[in-house]
Amino acid sequence: MGDTDGARIAWVYMSGGCGTASLPNIQSFKFAHFLMKGIMKTTLKVLVAAVCVLGASGLAYGDSYTVSNDNNGDGYVTGGFPTFQLFGADNGAEFAMFGQPNTTYFITTVSATETVSFDWSYITHDLYGSYYDPAGYYLDGTFNQLSTNNDRDTSTSGIDSSGITTVSLNAGDTFGWYVYSTDSRYGRGELDISATDVSATPEPSSLLLLGSGLAGLIGMVRRKRTA
Repeated sequence: MGDTDGARIAWVYMSGGCGTASLPNIQSFKFAHFLMKGIMKTTLKVLVAAVCVLGASGLAYGDSYTVSNDNNGDGYVTGGFPTFQLFGADNGAEFAMFGQPNTTYFITTVSATETVSFDWSYITHDLYGSYYDPAGYYLDGTFNQLSTNNDRDTSTSGIDSSGITTVSLNAGDTFGWYVYSTDSRYGRGELDISATDVSATPEPSSLLLLGSGLAGLIGMVRRKRTA
């Protein structure tokens, strides 16, 4: 559509769609064209702002995860979110004859409402099986075990269990993964994580903003067709 056509459409819109309106002069055409372009730019800005809010309102990729041990354990992490390996403790013999328990965490404080989907696999390096080093994800004080409780695994290394898990989170939640070592001896538990999707859940205000932009754009198209 050329500049003159756009100006004519805008003029018809301003004159209430009346076919008997007198033909405006060239200055009126320029003003109408300027007004039309302004309406389109404003609508596009609203849409872009809404998309930005929906797509970047605190993705977990931006949250900072930290590793810690609660009882002098030597558990550690290699890599970093979204792909990492979390290892439980194995230094219990340094503190007691029969070892001592320890939990190794890799957690964060969630910055926005979102869902996290991740592939996981658990590997036991404990001579006596995965039963002694359970692992899973942690959410606000609750330990959600993913590994199985196999006793006396005949191998010292190998995938014990694996799967895909999705967790819904709210802003302010404490979330992450853990490996618990019952005695921190005879080999570590290992939890391998690969986050496959992190999706921010849109708030009602964000949906309203997007809806307003779409309604404005649809209304503009309808007015063009009517003209």
